[in-house]
Amino acid sequence: MKYTCSVCGGEFLKWSGKCPSCGEWDTLDEAREESRSKGKAKSPARYSKLLDGKGASLSNIERISTGVSEFDRVLGGGFINGEVILVSGEPGVGKSTLLLQVALNLAKDEKVLYVAGEESPGQLYSRVDRLMGDAKLEKKAKENLLVTDEIDVDSIEALINENDFGLVIADSIQSLTSDKANGYSGSIGQVRVAGAVLTRVAKESETPVLMVGQINKGGNIAGPKVLEHIVDCVLYFEGGDNQYRILRGMKNRFGSTNEIGVFEMTASGLEEVGNPSLVFLDNANKSSGSAIGALLQGSRVVFVEVQALVSEREYEGGPLRRVANGIKKPRLDMLCAVLSKRGGVFLGDKDVFVNVVGGLSVTNPCVDLAICAAIKSAVKDNVLERDTVYFGEAGLTGEVRGSWGVESIVSEASRVGYKKIIVGRSKVKRSGDITIKKISKLKSL
Repeated sequence: MKYTCSVCGGEFLKWSGKCPSCGEWDTLDEAREESRSKGKAKSPARYSKLLDGKGASLSNIERISTGVSEFDRVLGGGFINGEVILVSGEPGVGKSTLLLQVALNLAKDEKVLYVAGEESPGQLYSRVDRLMGDAKLEKKAKENLLVTDEIDVDSIEALINENDFGLVIADSIQSLTSDKANGYSGSIGQVRVAGAVLTRVAKESETPVLMVGQINKGGNIAGPKVLEHIVDCVLYFEGGDNQYRILRGMKNRFGSTNEIGVFEMTASGLEEVGNPSLVFLDNANKSSGSAIGALLQGSRVVFVEVQALVSEREYEGGPLRRVANGIKKPRLDMLCAVLSKRGGVFLGDKDVFVNVVGGLSVTNPCVDLAICAAIKSAVKDNVLERDTVYFGEAGLTGEVRGSWGVESIVSEASRVGYKKIIVGRSKVKRSGDITIKKISKLKSL
């Protein structure tokens, strides 16, 4: 007899009040033994040729538009038949709203199944009315949008096999259950089985499946890690603390993971932001401690405003404060140390606060130069030109290096009207009327 932990999925030969693996109490349940038929021959495994001459390249895959261009951009042009997509994010960020808008778009042409595991069909239709506003849902879309509150994943599988759906949405995967697994809904075992069943039926029926994945208190997708491995695409929706939302690809078998989609949350749902630079820039800001940086997100160039505030320590001998919003704090600590040692700006007795405007999280080191320029501007109390873009990576020796995609940055900066760009050491050609200044050391800022 075996016992399985409903939290971590660990298996043990004897029961105990506390799980030896994760340390949770009263989580060990008796594992259900799977029945095995004896003496019955199994059917031979199915197989197909890898290359059959009918077109196996990614360029020949037929894309299905979601009707939301920002969503299509992150997916790589839309989803494909049989693709399984997992959308995760903080509670209230707008995951269900986004998928409901996709369902309404596709229901105009084909049948869509919405598995409402966390709300009743009446509540879901009330949200449809709110999203539609004064516009009325077309009669065909009403007939094609089918909603079920069934949470048994085996019954949902049978429903998908009996019908020809163009899209299936499971909101959420943690709400589904199966008799083949132990534990309550949302436990490790239940999520593993539910994810495997939906993935299998998606591949066999060639029906795209969108799954909402809740996150745990650690910020990770709740359930087993194997769920992220078996799906084709993992998307993360972030920005729940402000009006703008960013859809970011974490895994994509049929597209790039560098693309982002930007949305604005309004009273009538999510609206697309076609030019994110307008969101992340404040052209009216003419104060010291502000610099314009640039980064490449897939095929999209995004200009961001980096703000810095440098102040003397409030208490003599107290600890230095390094507060980073939009960038990682270890990166800010490193840049402050490099500026103090190599950049000619001593920060050993000052508190430094850095913020990326608009709530965008930046991990690309190409914004190092903009951060350093903003900090130096705050210390010297001089205002930087608003028509100047900073693009480059700072090293520990104080050098400034160019980054991949500099030519795309220069071309886009020239197109939108910037007059000057300061970059690290790189080979870049001039584009338009923009002035290019190359620097090799932070002291040259």
